Amino acid sequence: MVDTRFPVSVHIMTGLAYNRPNLVSSEQLAISIKTNPSFIRKLIVSLSAAGLVESVRGKSGGLRLAKNPKDITLDQIYKAVTESSLMAVPTKAPNKNCAISCGMGDILCKISDEIQENTLKQLAKRSLKDVLDQLK
Repeated sequence: MVDTRFPVSVHIMTGLAYNRPNLVSSEQLAISIKTNPSFIRKLIVSLSAAGLVESVRGKSGGLRLAKNPKDITLDQIYKAVTESSLMAVPTKAPNKNCAISCGMGDILCKISDEIQENTLKQLAKRSLKDVLDQLK
């Protein structure tokens, strides 16, 4: 199954940046993203916990960025909403009678770690402002 939390979160954050300084509701974001507002709210909880989004309560409340878009990098967004690595590594015990089976776990873990590290490095080079600038 493909994990959509990161791209949807980038969409949320871009929507908040685009509408600055106005507050935006989770319902407005859900309409833009074409998804359920409850999914948006779950992501907002994680983004808020990471200090990227602020929630204003009350009748005229809504959501806004907690920082300037140039100070928010895509790796911060990724780390806020993603719990697992990009590549799943087998967790079964190896077949002790097979050299391939015995070595594959370590090999795939190293590859997975490298992919994750390189991905985060690339995301750290891009800010939310960079994404916003591509829209204009």
